[in-house]
Amino acid sequence: MKHIVALYGTSNVGKSTTVKLLYQKLIDKYEKDILLDSVKQMKSFDGDIRVVITINGKIIGIESQGDPNSRIFESLPFFVELKCDIIICATRTRGGTVKIVNQYKNEYNIHWEEQKVVKKDFKETNNQMAELLFGKVQQFINE
Repeated sequence: MKHIVALYGTSNVGKSTTVKLLYQKLIDKYEKDILLDSVKQMKSFDGDIRVVITINGKIIGIESQGDPNSRIFESLPFFVELKCDIIICATRTRGGTVKIVNQYKNEYNIHWEEQKVVKKDFKETNNQMAELLFGKVQQFINE
């Protein structure tokens, strides 16, 4: 089973930060198991990441940019071409970023998770959402 985990929300609610926190949680948990292909290694752009890793045989693509006119329109087709088992990305609530994710609904199970600011402390909200996503991704890794 292949999965896309799409973290959606309005601008400036911490989606990109949450995706980067999730990536760090994966690194911390699976440090000894992660394979990072040098051809596809992490690219950092203005603090955002695009990375492809392999954990327990599952290829995982992670893109933290999810705004209109961002790299998501390049990254998702790239991840699909690499036959990623799990794709994690940020999107807005509607528009082109949502449409590009939905283009893959026949190949991937799409899991939409909403990023909201529920507390004044963005850091706490981002950590809570990253933890929720981490649990979901762990299930997919273990399928």
